[in-house]
Amino acid sequence: MLGTVVLLHHDIAVVVDADVLIRRSVRQSLADLGLQALAYGGWHDAVRQLARLAPKLRSLPLPSGQADWDAIELWQRLQQELGSSSRGVSVLPVVGLSRRQTSLLAKQHPSQLLARQLRDCFHQRRQRAELPLDEKPAVSPAEGRVLELVKDGCSNKRIASELSLSQRTVESHLHRLFRKLQVRNRTELALLAA
Repeated sequence: MLGTVVLLHHDIAVVVDADVLIRRSVRQSLADLGLQALAYGGWHDAVRQLARLAPKLRSLPLPSGQADWDAIELWQRLQQELGSSSRGVSVLPVVGLSRRQTSLLAKQHPSQLLARQLRDCFHQRRQRAELPLDEKPAVSPAEGRVLELVKDGCSNKRIASELSLSQRTVESHLHRLFRKLQVRNRTELALLAA
């Protein structure tokens, strides 16, 4: 890798650089500017770790009153803060990375995968924030009891046993909760309920 690459999407920045000291420095500079900064040593590591962190990113509130950073402006700020180093810093806006689907034979670059993950996270954050307070999905009492046990880390079998339900009924409640609360899995559900 020739230099430091920063992928920027609204209030989240992903730093990719093999040098841990430079990575930490850039991450700290971005955090000081009010961005959620994630730093990784390589592209594949970044894709893998971001997939693991996606539930937490989706549950972040949208920034209020903060304008999005322009990639050129951010690049200039990083150049000033980091000084002239032998390594180059590139700031890529996620918007600039292709959304089009490539053929099954063509392999996507990890930066495109990261961009898609960041776009999906932001889309879900925006959807959740746009729901008016009176239109927040109503959770039934039974779903609420299941939700409390999921938050405590219980398995479907244990939830069924504690609530005297069948496992299929618990699964049905969970699927309705996923749909109502716009989450994709138990981890996101537990984070949202916490």
